[in-house]
Amino acid sequence: MALVFLLIQQMIIASSTYFIARLAQSLTEDTISILYMVPFAISLVVVYVPAYFCVINTERAKYDAHKLYNDDFNTVFLGNTYLLSSAELQSTATATLAQESNYTLETVIDSIFDISALVLNVLFNVLVIAWFLDGSLLLGYAVGITFAFMFVHFRRHALKTAAKTDQQTRLGLTAKLFDSWDNVVIFNKHNYTLYNNIIQKSFAIAKNNSVKFTSIQHINSSLGMIILMLPVFVVTAFIFNKHWHDAATIAVLIATLPRQIQLLQMCYELVGYHTNIGVIKTMLEGVLEVLRPNAVDLDTYIQADQIRVKQTGEIFDSTQLPTQGRITLGGDNGVGKSCMLLKLKNHYQEQAYYLPAKHNLYFNYKTDQTHQGSTGQQLIKQIQEIRVNDQSTIVMLDEWDAHLDKKNTQIIDQYIDDLAQTRLVIEVRH
Repeated sequence: MALVFLLIQQMIIASSTYFIARLAQSLTEDTISILYMVPFAISLVVVYVPAYFCVINTERAKYDAHKLYNDDFNTVFLGNTYLLSSAELQSTATATLAQESNYTLETVIDSIFDISALVLNVLFNVLVIAWFLDGSLLLGYAVGITFAFMFVHFRRHALKTAAKTDQQTRLGLTAKLFDSWDNVVIFNKHNYTLYNNIIQKSFAIAKNNSVKFTSIQHINSSLGMIILMLPVFVVTAFIFNKHWHDAATIAVLIATLPRQIQLLQMCYELVGYHTNIGVIKTMLEGVLEVLRPNAVDLDTYIQADQIRVKQTGEIFDSTQLPTQGRITLGGDNGVGKSCMLLKLKNHYQEQAYYLPAKHNLYFNYKTDQTHQGSTGQQLIKQIQEIRVNDQSTIVMLDEWDAHLDKKNTQIIDQYIDDLAQTRLVIEVRH
């Protein structure tokens, strides 16, 4: 919809060029035609109406695109619990979803809109000016734009590489900044010093890569602009020399000269966007790459013969589960007890409920910020919500007692016993 209003806007802008050229012609006849002055004045005002709808619809498109990416993110990752074992993927994916995807999609939409506006503006106005002056002007612009595009095309690889490096270091910096809260607010000197050193180094690397990318981008566009201008200036000089005795043509040439300078600036922007097309494509590929995660084989992390049921001492058999009761998994550190829970959750999907020791899962009680309580009190509320509001038949608790005192551990232990009367509870204890 924004492109429809953009087309209307550019047609109005082109009409103003037509009317100013007609006014210039009328001046050579010692008169000013009201027939062209009034429409020219109107075109300067009316153009803001479609411009308003362009802005509004473009803004809507940005939020719709970000929501669509969020929906695709949910579709790709929903229920793939095995991916929780990849901390690197988690930080990259969440940073991309929360920030980089929005920035990239906004850049893509703005670029599509700006490129369309520039193409339509240059095309319509050059046609109008060439119609009044000389058809050879079209050749000048065509040759200039062609050679400029060829130049930046041959320079695209260096820019694409710089853009990819810039995005990767920016994502790395963003992921590290997510760790700021604990390290800054708690302020353990050792932890904060390590964190701050890494952050400062990440900022420096990100800045250098961004400056390098911007430098290459600007040099390419500037040289492309010079290549573009030369044929246009040559043809304009040719037209001036050819029609210097024709007052009407010279008047149109002078009257439209500011518009031609503006058109050259727009062609410069077009050359810049041509340079950026590969960059934008690289950025888009980066955020889309997150939606194509590599599979993780949890079995490579699980030593099944080393995981036992504490209640019986037998090896845990994940293929033969009872319908209710309580199973506590035991085994040495590193045998894959937590990964076993992830594997079960990935297999049973909605039939199973998985509660990790540390999480950002949404619960109803969290809507009341003043009554969240201690870690133990929050866990009690979470188990209560699971019992009342969740219909899963298997409840898996991963190191639920890791940060609890003896009193809260006993209270929650009783809650779990009650829950195990109607469901199967599989837990990993600290």
